[in-house]
Amino acid sequence: MKCTGRLFRIWCLVFSALVLFSLSASVVCAAGEDAGVKGLWLRIPEFPDDAEVDEFSADEDGEVTYIRSIDDGRFVLGIFRIPAGDEMTPEKLKETIAESVTNRGGDADDIEFDAGAEDFAELLSYPCLTAEYEIGEDEDATKFGVIGVFTHKYVFLVQAAVDEDSLDDYSDRTQVWLEGMKLVGGAESGEEKNEGGEGRGDVFNDETSENDGKAPDFVAVVYSMPEFQGVAWHIPAPGEYDLGSGFGLPNDSVCSVAVCPGYRVTLYQHSEFGGESAEIEDNEEDLGDLKRWASSLKVEQIEEPDPDLALAWFEVQAENEQGFEEIEPAPKALKTHAERIKRFQAAGEMNWYGTTTDAERVKLGGELIGIFTDLGVDMSNWEANTFAQMMNNFYDWRKDLSVWDTACLILNVDPETF
Repeated sequence: MKCTGRLFRIWCLVFSALVLFSLSASVVCAAGEDAGVKGLWLRIPEFPDDAEVDEFSADEDGEVTYIRSIDDGRFVLGIFRIPAGDEMTPEKLKETIAESVTNRGGDADDIEFDAGAEDFAELLSYPCLTAEYEIGEDEDATKFGVIGVFTHKYVFLVQAAVDEDSLDDYSDRTQVWLEGMKLVGGAESGEEKNEGGEGRGDVFNDETSENDGKAPDFVAVVYSMPEFQGVAWHIPAPGEYDLGSGFGLPNDSVCSVAVCPGYRVTLYQHSEFGGESAEIEDNEEDLGDLKRWASSLKVEQIEEPDPDLALAWFEVQAENEQGFEEIEPAPKALKTHAERIKRFQAAGEMNWYGTTTDAERVKLGGELIGIFTDLGVDMSNWEANTFAQMMNNFYDWRKDLSVWDTACLILNVDPETF
């Protein structure tokens, strides 16, 4: 599931709030006598220390109100749970939202309903309603995002409000937080489940369950570019991996690492786990000085993974397919280098190695740097010798590409562009 554009920003905002106010899970999902869905659950390790509880209430009928804010009220989150009934239908909730917007000085006709309802219904396996709107004008406007979830026993409502000038600050959260939301509690069917289960249970009911018993297909990913881009190798299980011996990425090419919760990746400077080492227990989008440094690595399990966190991590990384850097080559540069590019496109691994010397390959590396620079690719971090060495590493790993395609793969540039 992916939300894009303005809608993505609003819903990332909403679920970033759920992350920030993780205590809401323990409140809304408090154990009760019924075996139905009790609440919304989302867990992520980062949240601010200054989140204030503005209001909390819970009654015997199952109604819960939980409101928190940060930054002196620039961001406010409300989570509400009310018993389901004939009087609380999606249409009735829309009427209530419209009436509230009007009473607060907004225009009910400008409310955008259900732009994300289908996506959230697919995620949660229950009917959902979404709404987004704003109250006020220009820099004084406040943005609102609302989600209503209709289970058999309860209706859950999440509303986030943020000042217009703070929207970017709170919407730059990862989509893994959004996709980590779960409905929790027992089975809607009334069957006894989750005894002693800490208030968390089946994600969905029996008829719609997709995640029960599902385990990640891999536990770590290493990428040839920062920010989890470029060539990716999905490491299937704990073990020892030496570049050049069963490794899915060239030597000295790891630039970012994603690690499943509960696991640790140790990078080693040399092959056969020699030299200096660095331990990583979280996602590292840029290895900094350790970029293109590792020649072997170990993956180990350090604790029993939380199944929900592990699955949420896996789903994000599984969608992290290679996306090439977008460039628009200048027509003049393309024309200037057209003949040389064609020669590189026709040359293969034997043309790169063949009878060439190290010095000649370094010269070719410098020539490639010059061509790509003219074409608009940022080559500021490359020198002729380092690029030539990376070409060697990629050819040691994969021998079926042309010289040009290999260079493009190193730079995460689509060769079809040329």
